[in-house]
Amino acid sequence: MTQNEEIIEQIKRIIQQSCGIDPEVMQAHSTIFDELSIDSIDMVDILFQLERHYDIELKISEIEQQSKLEMGDEPFEVNQVITAKGLDVLRRRMPEIDPEKLTEGLTMFEVIKLINIQSLANMVAHQLAKK
Repeated sequence: MTQNEEIIEQIKRIIQQSCGIDPEVMQAHSTIFDELSIDSIDMVDILFQLERHYDIELKISEIEQQSKLEMGDEPFEVNQVITAKGLDVLRRRMPEIDPEKLTEGLTMFEVIKLINIQSLANMVAHQLAKK
């Protein structure tokens, strides 16, 4: 089993414990908020459990922060709407999300709703690599 597969299986176990969702219905591409219907309070618990299990710190806001950092002086958002170049950065930073869903007019709130199990696994792997 690869590290990615192990992390995904751990995420599924944590989601099952926190939310009672059968791991058999969860796929790497299952979106946390829409497809699995996990609410923000449960998401906080899931992140906390992952942090404890792997001894890392996870922040969803890091997606936006790292994207803005990569863009330098160019604006990531204008009036809370992600710019075309901002969307290009997100497509590179989050290849697990269908690029067709990262379209013009999107806000960061809407991007958060696209986060899936693989996104969480990538975040965990990224933090583990920094250790």
